[in-house]
Amino acid sequence: MRKIFLVTLAVMAMSVALVAFAGDVELPENITIDQCAKKKAPVEFTHKAHFEYATCVDCHHTSEGLTLENAAETEVPTCGSCHIEPEDAETPICSSAKKKDNPYHINCIGCHKEFKVENAETTAPTKCNACHPKPEK
Repeated sequence: MRKIFLVTLAVMAMSVALVAFAGDVELPENITIDQCAKKKAPVEFTHKAHFEYATCVDCHHTSEGLTLENAAETEVPTCGSCHIEPEDAETPICSSAKKKDNPYHINCIGCHKEFKVENAETTAPTKCNACHPKPEK
């Protein structure tokens, strides 16, 4: 009887540990946006640095209710899943180089410019080569 109790206790402890581990999501430190790279270099940025300034849905706007706490159990689509070949004509397309047509340019540059108004000393990039560095020769 004691063996059954100990085995049951061990199984319960492992189950609790697995649930706790699953809830402790490891979000990427850095991200490379390369799904839409055509003429310019892919964009690399520090994902975790943005947690201080923005909410998850500021960027992941189709993932309503997404937070750091529920990210582990939420499937977050890539930007390219909607913006490479948009279904609607109004949806910005990421292959466009125009600031008013590219979703990254709209969202990222727009947010960075707003942030610069409040924080003049910020290094948040707003120019092309700051996000798309020219390849080294």
